[in-house]
Amino acid sequence: VTQKAEDEGKFVVPTLRNLAKTAPYMHDGSLKTLDAVLLFYESGGNPHPNKSALIKPFKLSQEHRKALLAFLNALNDDEER
Repeated sequence: VTQKAEDEGKFVVPTLRNLAKTAPYMHDGSLKTLDAVLLFYESGGNPHPNKSALIKPFKLSQEHRKALLAFLNALNDDEER
């Protein structure tokens, strides 16, 4: 939108509400499950010239992965809007 090189790859982050109901994930729909999204971020994501140096690979334990997925699924509701 801005046509500035430093803004390439930036985007507005959508709400997490009803996240589990909005597959596929990522800006291009390349990840089919929330678990795949977690694995992508654990790997540190893809290289990009404007990627922050703060983004680094990390490891979730199975217990933390299960808890995070439970939290993300808890953001769902059945109310029609």
